[in-house]
Amino acid sequence: MKKFFLMAFAMMAMSLAAQDVATKPFTVRYIDENRLYQQYVVAQQYVELQNKLKNEFQQAEQKKRKEIETFYNQVQNKYQKNLYKTQKAFEADQKKLELMQDKAQKDMEAMQKSMEVQLNTEQMKLANEIDVFLADYAVRNDYDAILRKEASMFINPKWDVTDEVAEGLNARYNAANAPVAKGEPIVDGQAPKVEDEAAPE
Repeated sequence: MKKFFLMAFAMMAMSLAAQDVATKPFTVRYIDENRLYQQYVVAQQYVELQNKLKNEFQQAEQKKRKEIETFYNQVQNKYQKNLYKTQKAFEADQKKLELMQDKAQKDMEAMQKSMEVQLNTEQMKLANEIDVFLADYAVRNDYDAILRKEASMFINPKWDVTDEVAEGLNARYNAANAPVAKGEPIVDGQAPKVEDEAAPE
C-alpha cells in the first residue's frame, strides 16, 4: 500500500512538472556578437593583441627582406665589378644568400605559428568567459535560451540583450581588476569597498 502511494505521488509530481513546462512561456533573448566584441573590454584587448602581433610580424618580415635584398645587391655589385677573386668566393656568397633565405622563411613560419597559438589561446579564453557569464545571466533572468544574432535569419530587436550583457561583463572585469588595498583580497570577483576615513575632530 505504501509503495502504491509513493508511485502515485511520483506520477502526480511528474504530471504537475509537465503541466508547468507546458504552461511556462519559452523565453529567448539574443546577443549581437560583433557589437558585444566592440563593447567588451577584454574583446577590445584581444583585437589590440591581434593588431600588435600583426604589426610585429610585418616589421620582422620587412627587416629580414631588407637584409636579404641588401646582401643580394652586394653580391650583384661585386660580381658586375669583377671583385670576386675566385669562383669559390662567389659560390660561397651565393650559398650564404640561400642560407639567409631559408633561415628567414623558417623564422617567419615559427613566428607565425607562435602568434597563432597565442591568439587561439586568448580567443578560447575570451569565448569561455562570455559563455560562463551568459550561462549565469540566463539562469538569473530565467531565460530558456540566449542566441547569437549572426546564427539566425531574423530575431525581433526587442529581445536584444547585447548592451546589458556587455555592461555585466565589463562590470565583472572591472571588479576583478580593481586596485585592492594591501592585505584585502578579492572575494567572489568583488573588490572590497574602501571606506572613507572619518575626519578628525
